[in-house]
Parts: sequence; structure tokens; C-alpha cells
Amino acid sequence: MKGLVFTELLEYVEENFGFDVADKIIEEAKLANNGSFTQAGNYPFEELLRLVSALSKELNIEIPKLLEIFGEYMFSRLISLNPQLKENFSSSLDLISRVDDIIHPEVQKLYPGADLPKFNLVHRSENKIVIDYISSKHLEPFAIGLMRGSAKNFNEKLIISQEKVEDITRFTLVLEK
Repeated sequence: MKGLVFTELLEYVEENFGFDVADKIIEEAKLANNGSFTQAGNYPFEELLRLVSALSKELNIEIPKLLEIFGEYMFSRLISLNPQLKENFSSSLDLISRVDDIIHPEVQKLYPGADLPKFNLVHRSENKIVIDYISSKHLEPFAIGLMRGSAKNFNEKLIISQEKVEDITRFTLVLEK
């Protein structure tokens, strides 16, 4: 997993809960590198899970809810690091429906070897998309947070539902008018 996710998670924790909480979860997670991450580095996915688990325990918030909250925060950070994301899309549905066509290839250029999920567009209309999420990491709550962050960025409200279809998660996103 790319270091950007780790550095942003620790930044989020420091900003919202303080340095002591960030330090405590790093210690609790018993990380091989003692919490020294770089944005361009590659780190085991299990270390992210240990950090999130330690944060969940510390804050008494369930892991899926934490991942969703962090996903929303992460979207705002990605926009601040890449302002053209907002400029190149007309709505959250436009952006989300084109993640694999436009955004993920750019991420691969910046972070070669990044293990990104697949987002296959199944259906698109003016106010609705159906998209399949395919990932061995099963970070659906994080993906939902990113989607909510996208909607917030465009001053929109999305109704997001999900269902399991064989080995994938199918998201239906409806733009609320």
C-alpha cells in the first residue's frame, strides 16, 4: 500500500485527535518501521489495518465508520494535492464514473506499482451511476468515504447503496436533487 495513505491517516489523526493519539496508535500497532512513512514508499497493507484497528480501539469507533470518515478526509486532501481533479469534472458522478479511465492511470504514473481497486462502470444516467468495486483489500467503507468526499466537493448529496454480486461490491449512487 502506498505511503500516501499512511501519511495522510497519521496527519488526519494528529489534526483531529492530537499528536498523543497518533503516537499511541503507532505504538499500539507495533509497526516494523515505528511509524516512519514516506508518501512515495510502499508498506504492507496489514500495517494500515493495524493502525486503523488501534485507532478504532482508542476512539471506540467501529473500523468501517473510521474508514468512511478517513475516506472523506482523504478525498479533500487529494483535491488539494491535485486541484485539476475538480476542474476536469462537472459533478461527483462524472468523477466517480471515470476513476479507472482518468484518475487511476494518473495515480499509477505518480506511484508505479500502486495496487488500486477497479471501478467498472455498469450503468450511467444523468442522476445515477452503478459501479462495481473490485478489490482484494475490501475497503468498501473507504471507497464510500471517497465518494461522499467527492459529493461534498461538488456541493452535492449522494444516496449510496451497495450490494454483493458474487465476488464484487456493486455501488448504486443517486444524485439527490
